[in-house]
Formats: sequence, structure tokens, C-alpha cells
Amino acid sequence: MNDFSTVMERYAHFKNNMLKRLYKKELTYYLNNAVGYIVIVLFAVFANFLFVKDIFVVGEASMRPFFGIVPWLLIIFVPALCMRMFAEERRQNTLELLLSLPVSEIQILLAKFFAVLTLIAIALVLTLGLPVSLSILSSSAGSSVYFPEIITGYVGVIFMSAMFTAVSLFLSLKTHNQIVAFLSYVLVLFFLIIFSTDFVAGFLPRVVQTGLNYVSPVTQLDGFIKGVVDLRSFFYFVSVTTIMLFLSVIELERRS
Repeated sequence: MNDFSTVMERYAHFKNNMLKRLYKKELTYYLNNAVGYIVIVLFAVFANFLFVKDIFVVGEASMRPFFGIVPWLLIIFVPALCMRMFAEERRQNTLELLLSLPVSEIQILLAKFFAVLTLIAIALVLTLGLPVSLSILSSSAGSSVYFPEIITGYVGVIFMSAMFTAVSLFLSLKTHNQIVAFLSYVLVLFFLIIFSTDFVAGFLPRVVQTGLNYVSPVTQLDGFIKGVVDLRSFFYFVSVTTIMLFLSVIELERRS
């Protein structure tokens, strides 16, 4: 009886730690793979370069141009990280093996989700030199940088990244091919972003444009960029992310 209890306790402990183990497995794959570093560094290089260009060409001492650039970089960066998550598992027929382990579908999904978010956070850390440099330049010019606005901007980018990751993971469950997965993510995220641009406004009725503008993540990010934490924008990002993760769990359960 004691032996049975010990076995059950070990099994419960193993199952409770599976999320952490799966998370480490996913993260280790990228940290031990040159592709992960290449994607992260390219994101940081392009983000830094485009922002510095705005400072010296446009002459605007603000982080708002940076946060305006980030969504367009994320529609390439996030799919590049997510394209192998489930597509590769399905191609190698290891998804069924993973689902046969004593681990829930939500643990599998969250491990991949948080691994991608960690990589995005690392990429954003590589851009923290920008606000520091901007503060030094502003001080030498007799002005100052409003750091609460910068902090809320980064918070908004994290929320947007979480939403993009959830959408990409769901789409990854729909295909075996990484290239097809990558292109489908980019197209979906691209159309989400252009809902808030003049490109759409030019040929749609105002009522339709207003609705599409609201569902655009760029529109919801604007408040964070301005230093305002709007509860509506917070609810938008959290709800869309949760819904996409929920749909992904259903898709995984259907395959198990």
C-alpha cells in the first residue's frame, strides 16, 4: 500500500512538473539552435536601425516611432519563431507521441506559448539601449524623456506579441509544412494590422472601417504607446489571446 502511494505521489509530481519540463525543452531548442539567435538578433538590428534612422533623419526624440515600427517587425518575427512549433511536430509524426504522454493539451500549448514569449522578451531587451541613448541625447539638448510612456509602450508590445503568438500557434496546428505555416501567419497578421491604415479606409464604408479599425491590434496598441493603460485595450489583447489558446486546446484534444 505504501509502495502504491509512493508511486502515485511520484506520478503526480512528474505530471505537475511537465509544464516546466516542456517549457525548458522548447526554449532549449532555440537557445541551442543558430536559427533562434539569428531571428532574435535580426529583430533587434532592424528595430534599432529603423528607430535610429527616425532620430537622425526625422529628428523626433520620442520612442513612439519605435513602437510604431514594432508591429510590422512582429508579423515576421513571431511567425519565424512559431512556424515549427506544431507544423514540425506533425511532419515528423511526433505530435501523437507527445499527446500520449501523461501531460494535458493545455500544458503542451502553454509550454510552447511561453517559450516563444520568452524569446520575444529577450529580443525586446536588446532594444533597451534605445531609450537609454534617447535619454542621454535629450538631456544634452536640455529636454527629458517620459519613461512611464516608454514602459507602457513595452507592456503593450508584450500583450500584442502574446496575441500574435496565440494566433500563430493555432495556425500551426492546421498544416504540416513550415513554409506554408509561416506564410499563413504573416498574411493573417498583416491583414489584422492594415485594418487600422488608410489603405483600408479608402474603399470601405465608414461604419465598416470603424469596426475594422477597432479590431486592429495596432489601434489597441496606440493607447499604450501614449502612456495610457486603457482597460478596453487590455481586455482586447487578453481576450483574443485566450480565445486563440482555447481554440488551439480544442484542436489538440481532437487530435489526441
